[in-house]
This record gives sequence, C-alpha cells and structure tokens, in this order.
Amino acid sequence: MRKLLFSYTLLMFGSLSAQSLSSPEVLDILKGQYNPAQYSASNAIVASDQIACELLNRVSPDSLFLNLQILSSFATRHAWSDTTSANFGIGATRRWIYSEFQKYSGLNENRLRPAYFSFDVLNNTCGNLYGTRNVLGVLPGADTTDPSIILIMAHMDSRCEARCDSNCFAPGADDNGSGTVLVMELARVLSRYTFDHTLVFMLTNGEEQGLLGARAFSDYCVSQNIAVKAVLNNDIVGGTICGQTASPPGCSPAGDIDSIRIRMYANPLSDRNPYQGYARSVKMNFDEKLRPNFQIKPEIELVNLEDRSGRGGDHIAFRENGFLNLRFSSAHEHGNGNPLGTPNYEDHQHTGLDEIGVDLDSNGTIDSFYVDFHYLQRNAIINGASAAMIAAAPETPNFILHNESTGLRIEVLDSDLAFEYRVGVKNSAGAVYDSIYRFQGRNFVIPSLQANQLYLIGLAALDSNGIMSPFSQDEREVAPVSTAAGQTDPMPYQFNCMQVSLQEWSQNPESNGLEVLPPRPNPSKGESQLWFWVKDSKWEGQAQLKVYDYQGRMVHQEPIVLEYGANSIRYQHSARNGMFYYFLEQEGRRSISQRLLVERP
Repeated sequence: MRKLLFSYTLLMFGSLSAQSLSSPEVLDILKGQYNPAQYSASNAIVASDQIACELLNRVSPDSLFLNLQILSSFATRHAWSDTTSANFGIGATRRWIYSEFQKYSGLNENRLRPAYFSFDVLNNTCGNLYGTRNVLGVLPGADTTDPSIILIMAHMDSRCEARCDSNCFAPGADDNGSGTVLVMELARVLSRYTFDHTLVFMLTNGEEQGLLGARAFSDYCVSQNIAVKAVLNNDIVGGTICGQTASPPGCSPAGDIDSIRIRMYANPLSDRNPYQGYARSVKMNFDEKLRPNFQIKPEIELVNLEDRSGRGGDHIAFRENGFLNLRFSSAHEHGNGNPLGTPNYEDHQHTGLDEIGVDLDSNGTIDSFYVDFHYLQRNAIINGASAAMIAAAPETPNFILHNESTGLRIEVLDSDLAFEYRVGVKNSAGAVYDSIYRFQGRNFVIPSLQANQLYLIGLAALDSNGIMSPFSQDEREVAPVSTAAGQTDPMPYQFNCMQVSLQEWSQNPESNGLEVLPPRPNPSKGESQLWFWVKDSKWEGQAQLKVYDYQGRMVHQEPIVLEYGANSIRYQHSARNGMFYYFLEQEGRRSISQRLLVERP
C-alpha cells in the first residue's frame, strides 16, 4: 500500500531531493548530539502547570494581529512566487519569519536557533523548483537521553484559484496565515521556557502543491535518524464564519459563527489507531487540566477522520513515516478550496478574498473581521499547553489485554511502573472513549462490560503531577462475561492558574513598560475595575483607553492619567453584551490588550 501511495504521489506532485539544513548546529540539536548546558536558561522555568497557565496571558491577540497584517502584506506566498523581492512573494515571507525567530531568540538568551531547511521539487505539475525552503526555529531540550523532537508547525504558503498561478493576489489570511502566525507566536512565547524535549517551530512551503515541505522534512527525519515524538499541525485555525461550500464534516448554515470549537483530525484507519490514541490524550490533557481556567472555554472536537473529506494537510506526511501526528482546524471553514471546480463559488478559501477582514467605511481600519484573533489566541494556547504536556509526559505504556473467564484484564509489561494508569474503553463507533478508568499497579480488570460485546481498549500512563502520556494503540477483544460496574475517573488533575501571582505576570518582556492586568471582575455584569501597571516613566501622563468589540469596532473611548506603579479606573460598560478587548494608547505607543466578557441578564 505504501508503494502504491508513493507512486500516486510521484505522478501527482513530482519528487523531492537535495534536502539540507542551513545550520550544522541545528542538525546536531535535532539528532540530540549536543550539550544541553550550552542552551540552558539562566532561570529555567520547567513546570508544566506554570507554563500552561502563563500562556493564558502571554499569548497575545495583538501580536497575532500584527504578524498577520505583515504576512498578508506580501500579497502572495505561493511556493513558486518571487524569491528576490524585499516585500513581495515567498522569499520576502520566509526571510521575515527567519528574522522574527532571530528576534525571539535575542529576547530569550539566544536559545532559539533559526534555520532554513532547503529542498528541490522535480516534475511537479507547477514545474521544477530548486532550493525552496521551510523555516525552522529550534529550542533545544534539556534532556538528551530521549532526543525525540516535538514539532509545532503550519504551512506558510498561499494560493488563489489556479494551483500554479504564482502572481495572483493570494493574501491567505486564514489559509494558512492563521496557522503561520500561531506557530510564530508560540516560538516567541515558549522560547522563555525549558522543556526536556527539543521543540521545533516549523513553517513549511509548498503544502498547496502536494504537502511538499512537510514530506521533504518528514523524509529527512527518517534519513537522518531524527526521532519525532509528536506533531501538532495547524492549518486554517483563525476563521469562525461558515462558508457555503465547506468540505465535510462541514458546517451550516452559511454565515453561521463558531468561535468555541476547534476540530482535531487524526488517522482512524491505521492498525489499532495509534494516531487517534495520541489525539485523545491531547484532548483529555487539555480538557482536564487547562480548559477550566478559560473564561471562554474552547472545545476540542476529535473528528473520526484524518482530514476533511477529499482534503489533506501536512500532518499526513508524518503519518506516512509512522510519526504521531494530528491536525487542528477551525470548526467553520469558508469554502471547500476548489473555486474553479465549484459552480458559483463565492467563498474565500483559495481566492484573493481570503483576507483578515474588510474596511467597510473606507477609513483605513478593518471593520469586519474574517479572522477572529481571540479564537486564534485560544487555539495557540491549546497548542502551546499541549506541547508542554507532551514534553513532560511519561512514555506510553506497553500492556497485554488478557481475555479470561473473569473478564478482560490489563497487564502492564513495563518493568518500571508509572504512578498511575488511565484506561480508555469504547465500542467500535466514535472517535473518543466512552468510559475512562484509573488504577495503580500492574493489573486491572475492566469494569462495566457487557458479555459478547466488542471493545477497544487503550492505556496511558500518568506521572505524580497528573501529566498523561499518549494513549497506546487500541487492543480489541470481545468481553467473555459481563463485569460489575466500576468507578469512572473523575479527572481530578486540574491546573490551578489562580496560583500565578500578578507579580509573575508582570515579567512579560513584551509589555513595553506598561502591563495591562486582567479586569476585575471578569466576566462582568457591566461594571469592572481596569488595572494598569506603569513600570516605565515614559508612560506617565495622559493616555487614551479604547474598547473594541470582537469585530474590531470601537465601542468606548476615554482619557486616563497614568502614574508610576499601579493605576485603576472603574469602567461602566454601555455597549451590548459579549466579548470585548481594550488597551491604552499614548503618543504613538499602544499597550497589549486585555479581554473583558460582559454577561448581563
């Protein structure tokens, strides 16, 4: 089957060759052949709960917005577009991303190592392409005893109606500017922290012409013996508006908005589902540990497909080589990506209309957003927290599922037992487990089974902090007898993000001398205390408070006089209910923003 798939891929998309990294140092890091002390932080922050909780405030919708504006300004990011222009095409794009990785590294003791991954494309339907590049930012891990890397990735290229038109206007704001800036934002934020495993932030090229950059790098990992622990792929993760032709599982009706769900795809058809076992653990770790700390609580929907019907993404290239992988994507997409093959196509995907939003009153400011930056922020937090937990997680356990006269019994085979184990039980339908149980020790008889019913059983290990490994592959057995009901797992290992103090939040290096602290209360019934912490005297004096709704429309503005230290004002909200964001402006400077949720009866 692999040979047939390779032959089909070769006919459709050509072949890949001449793969190389621009930095021998980065290659050594990827292989685990380095001294971790050379890249250690002077004040290492390693706790998964602290990292995940700090992401709630450190991932910035303003930063995402600014980067997507710059990314869209290159007009096209087609893989075959101009490589020499300073402000147009894929060359300008990748040089800018590389320079941003250099800047993030400079802010974090030069620990993030940027590099280009180059490869040639031969006999593609769009022609030959020599020396095209992915961009990587590599954060070396602190423990090389297991040198496997964790990939957080997205494709940076864009396209419009014709697959090979390299000059058309293709801003690609959602597909896949949203995924690109998500990866960049996590490179900026996560470079502050220390992880056992090396984190790789990668932007690929040529996804739209056959997953070219992903396939080249996945094959390079195989040829260079680079171990890949897990892949988090992000493709179309910022849009919330349903188009008319969204690919199945689709959405309806057209124009409907979903800013809560994010879909996660992982291959369900491989033998015993190792990829969905990994995806289930990502969803479960997030749901248990971090989701309760969100004001607006996102929902991860694990879809029982590898990708949308008839579609594909870069994660597939890693599944083809046996690496654990998944894809995040918006619940609502604006089109099926086939404008030339779809009569009366009016959606944005793969057209020049895939922009951040529109300026309805021609005043130079976007009034109606197609990319929701608070939704994109939440998706970035999910990715970053998931990577942090994967990096800290114990190994997936090995076990035998015994079919005995007393029922189905798990026997853990590992010589060193984990602190606890989590058992997932499901029948053959659906992507998620129907029941979850938890036990300690080596043996566990699965409760609540019905005789003669087929079950799929997976096992994950938990450490003493409740961090969970990827679930194992599913074992299939028919229950020989019915077993007594048992206590399901109450999922008790929530991170308590209230333990992180305001002093800790104030260390944000991107605050530019002014920290905008969370409002109190939030959610609000219409009245909130807004807090600002002036740490640089340049912010002293009069500033303007500006409040916007989620579509970018200003709903309130008032002056505020700032003094050094803590400042607060009582804000009376007169606009309608919903999610709003606010910030301060002063003499051309702008603070980061904070969110305010208004929930009045």
